[in-house]
Amino acid sequence: MNRKFVVGLLLALSITGYLAVLPLLAQAETPTATPTPSLTPTLTPTPTLTPTPSSTPGPITLTRVEPATLSNATGGTLSLYGTGFNSDCVVRLVGYGLLPTTFINGQALTAQVPAQVPPATYDLEVSAGQPVPAVLRGAFTITTPPATPAPEEPEEPPPPGHPILTIRNYSVQPEQVRPGQEFVVSIEIYNNGSRAGENTLVIFPGGTFLPLGEQGHNLWQLPINHTAVVTQRMRAPAQLSGGVHQLQVSLSANDWAGDHYDYSGSIPVEIIGSSGSGGYAGKPKVIIEAATTSPHILIPGEPFSLTLRLVNHGSRTAINVFATCASSEMAIPASGGDTVATDLIRIGHAATVTLPLVLGSLDSGGRQNLMIGLEYADYSGGGYSDQQNIGVDINTSLAKEPQLLITEYTTEPEFLSPGDTFTLTIYVANVGGGDAERLTLSLGGKDGASLEPFIPLKAGNVLFVSQIKPGETVVLSRSLLIDGAASIRAFNLPLALDYDDPHATRQSDIQRLSLIVRKRPEFQLNFYRQPEVLQVNVPAPLSLELINVGRSSINISEIAPASPELEVTVEGLPFVGPLDAGGSTPLDLMVIPQASGAVELRLSIVYRDDFNQMQAISQTLTLEVQSQPDALAPGEPGMNAAEEPAAEQPETLWQKLGRALKGFLGLGS
Repeated sequence: MNRKFVVGLLLALSITGYLAVLPLLAQAETPTATPTPSLTPTLTPTPTLTPTPSSTPGPITLTRVEPATLSNATGGTLSLYGTGFNSDCVVRLVGYGLLPTTFINGQALTAQVPAQVPPATYDLEVSAGQPVPAVLRGAFTITTPPATPAPEEPEEPPPPGHPILTIRNYSVQPEQVRPGQEFVVSIEIYNNGSRAGENTLVIFPGGTFLPLGEQGHNLWQLPINHTAVVTQRMRAPAQLSGGVHQLQVSLSANDWAGDHYDYSGSIPVEIIGSSGSGGYAGKPKVIIEAATTSPHILIPGEPFSLTLRLVNHGSRTAINVFATCASSEMAIPASGGDTVATDLIRIGHAATVTLPLVLGSLDSGGRQNLMIGLEYADYSGGGYSDQQNIGVDINTSLAKEPQLLITEYTTEPEFLSPGDTFTLTIYVANVGGGDAERLTLSLGGKDGASLEPFIPLKAGNVLFVSQIKPGETVVLSRSLLIDGAASIRAFNLPLALDYDDPHATRQSDIQRLSLIVRKRPEFQLNFYRQPEVLQVNVPAPLSLELINVGRSSINISEIAPASPELEVTVEGLPFVGPLDAGGSTPLDLMVIPQASGAVELRLSIVYRDDFNQMQAISQTLTLEVQSQPDALAPGEPGMNAAEEPAAEQPETLWQKLGRALKGFLGLGS
């Protein structure tokens, strides 16, 4: 509101008041009107209707402004709030100038902010002619509108194309493969396409050849014109015929768009021989060497774990070995199936497997047979199955009963051969809850019928113990003789245990031991050529003859001489291979004595026994070594031609032929 408007309004109000008092003035001229009372109300409203402002306006305060921010692109209206506003109030944007102001009431004003005001934070002033205006500092901000982003150019689509995988190079080790043999193939994969291969995968699907281990190889990304090498172990079937066979390889990859591409390739593999000419003789034989249960005493309806130690005593590797509980009426699986497997068991090696089982509802307790089924194969594709029994201890009563177990047994000596005398030591433990009275342990069963070929010495086959308390272990021993005509094999020796429980009831049990009878080789070792005198630090040749005086051939693997007093060197190559009964083999040595007196020369012979295990036997020869005399110059006293050592004469041709003829006739070398 401006000043002209105010002046016009006051003038209009004055004219209106004047027109209102004219009738009153006219009535005052008539005799009936009373002039005094009519003039009083007429003159009093005149100063009230005049809105002339006071020359000293009251104080003005400015408390807030809305909005606090405007864009300089559009401007806008500000609303100011405070006290003491009047029509003379003017709003000033400090640093810019006065703004068109509109008086609303004593507490509100509006002001127009034009466009294109420079962006900044401003102070606001409100004044109405007073010396000090009302100021609100930093209360208002002019901003610049954000710049409109330029439109993004569309991305160009990727170029077309896809990966192409090929086999560029390959190798097979060994280069020629026999049926049943393992080999390693290495292939070089090449991306000959126009796009990189994503999730590149190389798979050996099998078919003619059997892949070993992981048959899939993930190369992830294979860029253009790049290669990657993949190695895979394979096995040729034992029945595969000779010739060149193709090994199949599957290649696959994705392109940038996710499309899948498959490629196939093949590698020629040369097979030599056949299953008839290059196969292996013999077969695997897996036996249960040991079996334990946890807990030791089984209770019907309770879970238990059965741990089996499987040993391959055959002549070929057993593969894909499966063990299962074949007595379904006695035990059922505790979790999963009742079969466990192991990949392979090599010759003479062992594997341990565990079956989680639950004992069935049985009426009779004691030691009972649990049948275990075994299935396995060999590399030639042959399949084998077997069922073996193991003994488990079952307690079906609530009372505490004794339970006897043979926890350990030993033989002295450990190596048993036909005709040997040995001591069998047996450890019997009472793992039950009651005393075992009047124990009788019968070797070979109750009547000893299964004791052959073992013969008790100086006592019978029955051993007696008066009492075994719970948790106690007793040690029993008996001297035995092995029949000289005994077979070379593992003998299953049954032991019958009969004892009384705390209720005077006779309990019986059969437990078994395995005793292995091996063939002990017999050798005779002697010299067929040696110097008459051995002196310290003087090299001397020794020729020994090793004669097989046993009744069967021995497969010798190594002959090793050794002595702490001699420096021994073997001349030539010692004999390795089968040595027939009555046959002999020479051993030529060069020795340098290190000390005088009686010295020992030990000869160790390592051989392979009938169970395909390496054994060693040794023999010792005694030699007499003289100390070397003080050196004397020729012609000095004490030195003559007779005392000079005679040079050793080389062996003549007739001597060599005679020694060979004696060896052929079995009369020595």
